[in-house]
Amino acid sequence: MSKQIFICGCEKDGKIEKSSVQKLISTLENRNIAYTYIEDMCGTILKSPDDLESLYNAKDAIVFGCQTRAMKHLVDNSGRKADGNGTEYHHVEEEGRDELISALESNTGAPLKIKYSDSWKPWYPVIDYERCNGCRKCLNFCLFSVYSVEDDGTVVVSASANCKDMCPACARVCPQNAIIFPKHAESPIDGGEGDGTENEKTDILEQIQNDDVYSVLSARRKNFQVSLLKKDQFKMAEEERRACCSGTDKKEEEKKAEKYDCDCNCKDDSESKCDCKDGDSNSSCECKDGNSKSGCC
Repeated sequence: MSKQIFICGCEKDGKIEKSSVQKLISTLENRNIAYTYIEDMCGTILKSPDDLESLYNAKDAIVFGCQTRAMKHLVDNSGRKADGNGTEYHHVEEEGRDELISALESNTGAPLKIKYSDSWKPWYPVIDYERCNGCRKCLNFCLFSVYSVEDDGTVVVSASANCKDMCPACARVCPQNAIIFPKHAESPIDGGEGDGTENEKTDILEQIQNDDVYSVLSARRKNFQVSLLKKDQFKMAEEERRACCSGTDKKEEEKKAEKYDCDCNCKDDSESKCDCKDGDSNSSCECKDGNSKSGCC
């Protein structure tokens, strides 16, 4: 079978091993199969979307990259995918990858390369609308106006650049695991497969009437463990959100504390009164009026 082949290298602070990408490229070249190498699909799809026209319009293509769910919804949510697009998505290190390639027909041609040269690190959420139930928890939890609501009530990612680098807090509060951060290290936040539904809540008495009591208690114990996990996730999300809000102030305090190497109390006073220099000891620390430590602090 003949297909267009695309490879995402996830080069901008990504999570794909370069050795795995290189091995894939070598396999394709050894079989004389042409391919298009995309340096970073997350970045290109936002900053230079026209560069991916061949992917949007592909009738029969395979994309190798990170998590398949992440790549699929990146393209689906772009709003540029053509009708009839029959693209398949596979992880670079997917088991059975070589068998898939061996079934492809040779399609000799020079490799194409789509560069991503922007300095911005493409860290932003992608919504899996096959899982999203429209609860708007992501919208209400995010403090940085990343999300908005369309006229039809659909929640969308409308300000990707507002997202704080390495903050996945909104994904942790999503009950459907519908929020994806492709460059995150954890599954299902990175788009890996995970539970996409909320735990069903049914009346305990109704369950006991229709099932063995021990089976019901065992199931409830498992559900309780899951609920504890979700509480931990929510706590982690709160901590991440708080860190994003207070990160700037914290860095300023750390910078101010590192200004002085000496141990005298001058560092607790204002800079206008103290002339401590890095490396000075207690005995040599002097303030601007010439007084010693004991006289100025």
